[in-house]
Amino acid sequence: MGKYFVNDVKCGVSGGGIACGPVEGAINVSINITENNRTFWLTNSELAGIPNFYITDDDIFDRLMTDLDDDFVEYLSGKNITEFEGISLGEYDEIFESINDNSNNPATSLIRYIILLTRCSMEESDNIISLSKGKYIDTIVLPESDLEEQYRIQNNLK
Repeated sequence: MGKYFVNDVKCGVSGGGIACGPVEGAINVSINITENNRTFWLTNSELAGIPNFYITDDDIFDRLMTDLDDDFVEYLSGKNITEFEGISLGEYDEIFESINDNSNNPATSLIRYIILLTRCSMEESDNIISLSKGKYIDTIVLPESDLEEQYRIQNNLK
């Protein structure tokens, strides 16, 4: 667990489809991070409000943006994570509860950032990306995402 340097950020919405009616696309955010001597991709692929986090050595963003074939879905199942450096990665309320309980954890800024990018509008994403690219994530003052603000208000947190 350490300082997270943001090398690259990609975000977009994949095309929807038809499955017993129209299905919305997934919101995909991939961040290329260097921590000490390790470089990896942390990705959130949110579908219907449900986050799905992955850690990979390779960039999976373009594959997430196109139709997912069976081999890629199987690959993803092995890269899915439910915890990152002590932060629980379940549904969003669970994530914010874990962040609140681990406020001194350096990973909290990174998780808050990927959620912020997942939840912001496409018009806001370029500005949010420019805040972080080429910087250590803990050196940036991040605004709250809509869900983080909602969690703070519902739980009477400052």
